[in-house]
Amino acid sequence: MRNTLSQASSPYLLQHQDNPVHWQQWTDEVIAIAKEQDKPILLSIGYSSCHWCHVMAHESFEDDSVAAVMNEHFINIKVDREERPDIDKTFQLAHQLLNRQAGGWPLTAVLDPQTLIPFFSGTYFPKEAKFGLPAFTDLLNRIKQVFDDKRDDIVEQNDRLNEAIKTIAKGASHSDDEISSQATNFLSATADRADKKFGGMEGAPKFPQAAIWEAMLKLIPSNSFSSEQSDEAAEILRETLTGFTRYGLFDHLGGGFFRYCVDERWEIPHFEKMLYDNGQLLSLISQAGHYFADGDLMQSVELTLLWLKEQMLSPEGGYYSALDADSEDQQGRSREGAYYCWSDGDFDVLGNEEQDFAKAYYGLDKPANFEGDWHLQTKNHWRQVAEDRGFHEKQAPILMESARQQLKMIRDKRPLPFRDDKILTSWNALVMQGLLQAKRAGVRTDIDESIQSIKGFFRNCVWRGNELFACYKNGAAYQEGFLDDYAYLAKALVLSLSDNFIQADWVWLKQLCDELWQQFADQNQGGFYFTSDNHETVIARHKTWSDDAMPNSACQALEAVWVVAEMTGDTKRLEFVEKSLKQAATEAKQSPLQHSSVIHLIEQWQQGLEMWVLRGESAEMVSWQRYLKTGLNPYRYVFAIEAGVNDKLLEVKFPAADVMVGYCCREHQCFPAVRDFESLKALSSGDED
Repeated sequence: MRNTLSQASSPYLLQHQDNPVHWQQWTDEVIAIAKEQDKPILLSIGYSSCHWCHVMAHESFEDDSVAAVMNEHFINIKVDREERPDIDKTFQLAHQLLNRQAGGWPLTAVLDPQTLIPFFSGTYFPKEAKFGLPAFTDLLNRIKQVFDDKRDDIVEQNDRLNEAIKTIAKGASHSDDEISSQATNFLSATADRADKKFGGMEGAPKFPQAAIWEAMLKLIPSNSFSSEQSDEAAEILRETLTGFTRYGLFDHLGGGFFRYCVDERWEIPHFEKMLYDNGQLLSLISQAGHYFADGDLMQSVELTLLWLKEQMLSPEGGYYSALDADSEDQQGRSREGAYYCWSDGDFDVLGNEEQDFAKAYYGLDKPANFEGDWHLQTKNHWRQVAEDRGFHEKQAPILMESARQQLKMIRDKRPLPFRDDKILTSWNALVMQGLLQAKRAGVRTDIDESIQSIKGFFRNCVWRGNELFACYKNGAAYQEGFLDDYAYLAKALVLSLSDNFIQADWVWLKQLCDELWQQFADQNQGGFYFTSDNHETVIARHKTWSDDAMPNSACQALEAVWVVAEMTGDTKRLEFVEKSLKQAATEAKQSPLQHSSVIHLIEQWQQGLEMWVLRGESAEMVSWQRYLKTGLNPYRYVFAIEAGVNDKLLEVKFPAADVMVGYCCREHQCFPAVRDFESLKALSSGDED
């Protein structure tokens, strides 16, 4: 065999095309060779901006002596977890079962070639023994010996592991229990874990966990909490959002959020920027900035939009996947954070007043905080800096912006970290959701152009007939879409139609929901499988309600199917929604923090969708629509449909009239149509009498 990764599309796999390891892609042909030769498969899963993936590659996969052992004893397969999240989910679960602890990347698993069940799993291993870990070659030789000498034991263990994986992958069984609110339990669990001093969850490292905080934000105005509980939730949330936007998780010069921070104070990040984080945080912080009327939060939204446009936007209108943590420093060495960090003399380009302001604002008058350099964070609020340094309050923002722009101009000349330029449908759909929430929050950028651009990418590049593809690179779409892809895009289209109802987008949303229903839904038990009926099944089809680094896609799929079913009067799918939520509630009760998306969807079911459909001429509808969308009403959907839109199902339930008319359905009932603005205001405030 030879290394065949030069044929790959993934930038991560291409990074390994010159390794002496005979890497293969995951294909039926390669699996068949492993079975025929009865040779164990060494599976390595990672992604392009993974720091420890790079470390293991440099130490081991680029080393001839290590490669010789791998090539002699194993069929070696490389997988980009961002291209094949289905494979990653399966083997991360297997790792957890084998080791009684969570996995991560790089994931290193050794599979029985006959069953593809792993009999060994770990993460990073060094070339030489250190960190309490064995040398990689010693480990590989022992694994091969066990495979040869104890095959019966491996088969017995694999039988048990196979059964466990399939049982867990099914998720909770259908429950006939009533769906009840879990908001109070969720708040209690969050408050117990929340870091009251620095925001987020206690301990380090600190990840944003956007799904938890978006659920909290939606529960606050939805009457899910008592007044006292709402105050507590708002305080925890605002402290967390301050942690996200004021310190080291956020790039204060160019915008965008890093993946996580290594300390409890949110000061020093792991410097890679992932698109999926930024899509979620764009959505969360836009909604929170609007709800709390917080200009500082909205400033971070504006800068993140700038970063997306400047460094991540592709010519096709979609956004690239990630920026690496490492880049070249001034000495030409690859170093983590080199692009973002500053040394003492770097600030001499600023004028005296700007430098004085910047040092106090960014904490440069304090000791360097990262390997002898400064990673910028706002140690003091700009109003406090103005007061302490004697600047007029109107002068301070001007100095702040001038310093930011000058420092950014210098930084823009540095070598950009490696950019993973594949475009992932699911991650881009999260960005589209964020763009639409930013527009609703009133950002002042050219947001409509960005929304149309990314929507054009989806239509023109990854949507073929009724099929959605998960990846796009070098002008070609590939890899059949997963639940993430269909669900996040469907949710994005619901938000888009609420912003601007276009008939072609409505038809598209119905097509996506039909595919979710036909290819992913477990129509008997409820819920959605991560893979479609047409996908390859690697050990098991997964069905879960928990959030991970991204929001639970089954919840977003269910929400989109629910909205369309309400709009079209599809009772069969509404029954499926209820069945699914009963199943999801069973899991959420056991671990509320891992099921925050479920919990706010359950609350939405308890209170009922508030569905508004406006019919009439666009000029008159604007004021009605704007009024209904004022504030944060998390369970309210407003669709302003011009009289010329032709859809038989909509016309039955929400017929157009000669005058403006508004239809409202909420709390599982529909009200008589309203034909004047005052009646609409009364009905929307709950005063329908």
